[in-house]
Amino acid sequence: MRLLWLLVFVFSLPAHAQQPPTSFRAAKAYLADLHEELGHLETLYCGCPYERTETESGGDVDREACGLEARTDETRSDRIEWEHVVPASWYGNTRACWQLKAEAYPQCGDDSGRDCCERVNHHFEIAHNDPNNLFPSSGEVNGNRSNYPYGDVEGEPRVYGSCDFEMGRNESGRVAEIADGPVRGTVARAMLYMAEVYGSTVNMPMEEVWGWHQSYPPADWEIERAERIAEDTGLRNRWILDY
Repeated sequence: MRLLWLLVFVFSLPAHAQQPPTSFRAAKAYLADLHEELGHLETLYCGCPYERTETESGGDVDREACGLEARTDETRSDRIEWEHVVPASWYGNTRACWQLKAEAYPQCGDDSGRDCCERVNHHFEIAHNDPNNLFPSSGEVNGNRSNYPYGDVEGEPRVYGSCDFEMGRNESGRVAEIADGPVRGTVARAMLYMAEVYGSTVNMPMEEVWGWHQSYPPADWEIERAERIAEDTGLRNRWILDY
């Protein structure tokens, strides 16, 4: 039913509306330009300012300005990467293209679940490239978070300097803890959107996600960003725009 709703949604866009990004590369380039136009050049988890580079979607993180320290990879810590708040595996691993590549999709060859689904499943491709789920992050923090769920880390061991971001374990397994503040609201609204539109899991109690959403209303930049994404791509996050 959700896939049917998505088909109706995408193909009933107004004639003047642009289509969603057709690749992850296009989505990143679009967002890099958008964040620059909005004047919001700041990483999601650590709040670090960054400067655009000459690459399509890259940037140099000003780690001194925010006190971010590299854990093991200085080069990756310095660069901007685009973080999927809801990782691809959370909305991909229930699809045949993720699980049955050799049997059902011989055209995928040895490609991974993500690569195969991007090739053969249009609904996955739209979800994977949806700008509402992508935010700038220090590359090392993005890589360390990987596809782990959000949760509380006992003791909050700091390994990223002043950045209030921790990786650790709780009773659920390995988790990423993000700062108790506005970033939780931003993350929650991306998760609510992905759950509603694409049927994704969020890997944490929905009551907690809702609490983050309610406790930390969308900031002006988040609203303006969502408005532009809806106008440019037709992908509308109502959890922001109808708050």
